[in-house]
Amino acid sequence: MTPLGSPTPAAASRVRPATFDDGEAIGRLHERNGLGQLDATAWRKSYETHPFPQEFPEFPLGWVLETENGAIAGSLGNVPMLYDLGGRKLRAAIASAWAVDAEYRGKSLHLLNSFYKQKGVELWLNGSANPATSQVLTAIKMPRMPIPDYAVPCFWAVRPRAFAKAALERRSTPAAALLAYPAGLALLARDIFLRSGRGRIHSNVQRVTGFDERFDRHWQKLCQGTPRLRAYRDRAALEWRFGPALRQGHTAILTARQGEELLGYTVLTRREGSELGMDLFDVVDLQAAGDNPAVLRDLLLGAFQLARKEGADAVKLMTGTPAKRAPAEALRPYTYQLPLWQLYYKASTPELTTELGKAEAWDFSLFDTY
Repeated sequence: MTPLGSPTPAAASRVRPATFDDGEAIGRLHERNGLGQLDATAWRKSYETHPFPQEFPEFPLGWVLETENGAIAGSLGNVPMLYDLGGRKLRAAIASAWAVDAEYRGKSLHLLNSFYKQKGVELWLNGSANPATSQVLTAIKMPRMPIPDYAVPCFWAVRPRAFAKAALERRSTPAAALLAYPAGLALLARDIFLRSGRGRIHSNVQRVTGFDERFDRHWQKLCQGTPRLRAYRDRAALEWRFGPALRQGHTAILTARQGEELLGYTVLTRREGSELGMDLFDVVDLQAAGDNPAVLRDLLLGAFQLARKEGADAVKLMTGTPAKRAPAEALRPYTYQLPLWQLYYKASTPELTTELGKAEAWDFSLFDTY
């Protein structure tokens, strides 16, 4: 979510629900507040093709802060998603892209207030808070998702020199580019010795080009496993979430199979020029029936092999789920502590808050962030 900055005296404005007609104005708002470009056509289509319209019949697209002359000076996106918790359906709202022009930031909280006051959901999620947003949510005592390991990303160096250069630049090391070569050799030696991101794949791991009926059956297996808050991952939900990026060549799917049945899968998204210039593969989704650690390990190894083949610099995994963290750490990643907390939630009842009060209750990943 975009930085809010310091509050300033608010000019005249009002908050109203966003409409599709606001798409281009919201896009311009995003650009001038550092969120990059918004494809208004794709944004609209994502709501029109949502896989669960019957569960969210009157769901707001989000809210805008409109000035007295009709300009859009702020916006907060609102993404509907269906979750499963031990066989129960939960309707969730996910906050996204909070952006407000500097002179109107005194009214930023009016957008957030609209988000938390919306009806028809049992769960409100914010999984992409930046430092300013984190401060706001902490100040209003919004509960944190209790998954501390999520704040410690796992990295595996595919191209050690590029990885070393990024690490040196993160530490503001002088002459980082010059030192990257010897540092990269040291990283390579370390990775070979510790077998970081290396090992034999025992499952039948293959790249596939889309989501078919096997993903429906795999979703049923996931639901029969350990009760955990999971966004729906049937075929329709996966196609809605990843289909456009898959067709544009930005996303890859790897499956682990036994015969024709899925044992698990991972979805990888490529980010070029991110993380101090590195070309990354993000592990956006990682699933295995029964949380099978051997399958999770094989899928991660398959991701490393694909990244090497595609010329990426590193693979990154963000997960706080203990069942997935253990096989990831067995592959000896590099880690660092994020300087802020990104994950906040609000449940509709005290009972649900209690159920979600431990890390084991969550299956949260980049799948759930927008």
